[in-house]
Amino acid sequence: MLSITAAPKEAEGEERISLRRLYCTVTIRSCRGVPLWRDHVRFFSLGPLWAQRRGFDNEAIAFFMASGTLGGFLMTWPLGWLSDRMDRRAVIVGAAVTAAITFLVIVAFIPSDASLSAIYVCVALFGGTIIPTYSIVIAHVNDGVTPGEFVAASGGLLIVQGVGATVGPIVAGLAMSVAERGLSITIITAQLLIALWGAYRFSFRPVSPSASKADFVVEPPVPVRAR
Repeated sequence: MLSITAAPKEAEGEERISLRRLYCTVTIRSCRGVPLWRDHVRFFSLGPLWAQRRGFDNEAIAFFMASGTLGGFLMTWPLGWLSDRMDRRAVIVGAAVTAAITFLVIVAFIPSDASLSAIYVCVALFGGTIIPTYSIVIAHVNDGVTPGEFVAASGGLLIVQGVGATVGPIVAGLAMSVAERGLSITIITAQLLIALWGAYRFSFRPVSPSASKADFVVEPPVPVRAR
């Protein structure tokens, strides 16, 4: 499938921004920095192994992973809507705390003979809190940069995301090799660090003015056809 729409030309006046400048712009000037750990990459990479160790068969593992994806799909719009109407930092911190508590409940309080339905619900809630976070972080960063820096800032975040997506599964895999609950420990720790860092940044600057936020706009359909 190829698009019949012409490729967009390079935006005029678009500014370049280095990773160091991006950090300084968002964290120092705007005081809104939030660390990025790709926990959903870590979970979806090593989650099947975790479920297998818990005794799930292939069908249960498939439903286990699908529940996380479905939860993320269902919660993307509500969390995005909420972040447009309140401090995005509060939404990010709240999502991180919910994710940590949910996974802690799964590994520490749900017995091995618990019903699969209960586990699927917990995983759906977990996925619903970690998957939309990156999108909220992007919106959060765009609140602190100028319109001419949007593309450059998104590119910098993609680089950070790629590093996290590479390092995260390696760290979690090493943790799983030395501890039975290594994956759970790394995910819960990362989410708590996000929450603590977000709470720490609250002391530097009040909530972003609502005037700097725009309503969510659905991307228009792009016509495509087979060549």
